[in-house]
Amino acid sequence: MSSLPPPAIVVSLTQSIRARPILWDQYQRTNVINESELKLIKAVDKVPKEKRVPLVEGDLVGYAKLIVGDPNGSEKGLLERSAKRVEFVQYLLALAVELCEDVPSFVTTLVSHKDPYSHLITLLDHGDDPIPVITSNLLTTLISTSLYKSKVDKPTEQALPTLFKYLATVSSSSESTHQDLAVQSYVLLLRNTHSRLTFWEMGDETIRGLTNVVETAAAGSKGTRTTDVGLSSGVGSSSAAAPSVSATTALLSGGVSAANTNLKQGGVNLQLLYHVLLAIWELSFETVIAEELDEKYDLLPPLVHLLRSALKEKILRVCLAIFTNLITKAPSTNLPSLLLARLLPLLTTLKTRKFTDPDLTADLETCLNALESFQMTQTNFDEYATEIRSGHLSWTPPHRNQDFWKKNARRIMEDNNGELVQCLARVLKESDEKIALAVAAHDVGVLVKEVPEKRRVWDGLRVKARVMELMGDSDPEVRYESLKAVQEFLRYAFGG
Repeated sequence: MSSLPPPAIVVSLTQSIRARPILWDQYQRTNVINESELKLIKAVDKVPKEKRVPLVEGDLVGYAKLIVGDPNGSEKGLLERSAKRVEFVQYLLALAVELCEDVPSFVTTLVSHKDPYSHLITLLDHGDDPIPVITSNLLTTLISTSLYKSKVDKPTEQALPTLFKYLATVSSSSESTHQDLAVQSYVLLLRNTHSRLTFWEMGDETIRGLTNVVETAAAGSKGTRTTDVGLSSGVGSSSAAAPSVSATTALLSGGVSAANTNLKQGGVNLQLLYHVLLAIWELSFETVIAEELDEKYDLLPPLVHLLRSALKEKILRVCLAIFTNLITKAPSTNLPSLLLARLLPLLTTLKTRKFTDPDLTADLETCLNALESFQMTQTNFDEYATEIRSGHLSWTPPHRNQDFWKKNARRIMEDNNGELVQCLARVLKESDEKIALAVAAHDVGVLVKEVPEKRRVWDGLRVKARVMELMGDSDPEVRYESLKAVQEFLRYAFGG
């Protein structure tokens, strides 16, 4: 069952809809609803929860038939039969959402239906705005419950991509309430391998809604640092096995308190950011996703920055849980990038802090030990190559170390068929980071100086022309390093 409170927009809509008067007798006279259905609805309409729950538990099949029809699929439910009556559809959906929230056995009964989703899925395209929103919440409840089965059934397998597609559209909304709806739904749905791989295989359509939030929050909090946040406990262990129900519930229960719902990090609502990170944490339990997440979406640098600038321990905790999974599931892919993103010195600083949560401490130790061990195996060339491949260049020690260039310049030009040369060319062509452009131009100039007989390689990659363009860049450091590189090219201009 859900461990998150219902999204605010769903609560608001259902309360508004359920407060409206419905002309039940008129619907019965026009045969929209029969006498037994009307009796069921009137029994729970505007009735306190403590009285409604035993009534529903006493006739679970009857109430389920209102929403999804006969258990064997031989008879349409009231919801489908009244599809053309908007206010009736709204009411039945709002009632279903409330009953699912109050009566867990009602959810189980709905899910046991032969195909509980077929009509609900069509309502995601309904022209009345509240109907798709409420329907998506109901579908999320049903599908997330079904995903706990040992084997995913065919109806769930077919409905899940359609729901993900709708939620991906909602997540791109400028309305924060709609974004919350989508991301909270993701958190509830991404609880087993099938759902996570389905989500991942949909590519940018789904994952971009998450990565964009992380990038925005990281970019907006540049220059800030981790504060001494509260020390309340509550994250489950992020060990590399699939997340247990208890671990997931612990993370979910560690949300941002109601008093801080308007708190923002980097311009992003903290509650939204927390839920986005939870969804990424769930995805990171799959090895294929752990291997490809940074390669496809360049997500590690902004995640490290979020850890560095975390306003709440909840954010710090889930970031560490993500890093632990990525290191454990795909160390060869993620350790070089995390080392380059300077996670190690940040973890060393965090270790001096006093944390009461044993799971947070365990994740911190796991990450710290893995990075320290990996760093000991790295040569200066390895670190330089990792940085160049990442595209995120900065003035790390090798760039201005003459001994490094004397020993490694020819290897850089020739290693792996000139892979690093091509990476430098790509940075100069595609990067919008001024420091990366300056460092790349500097390295090109040094390589032309140290290995002049290979200078025509740069011509073939149009690097010479590019650094000449960058001599007119708005950034003074880019102009200076580009000028020095051009001078090295000109030194050999008449050398044949």
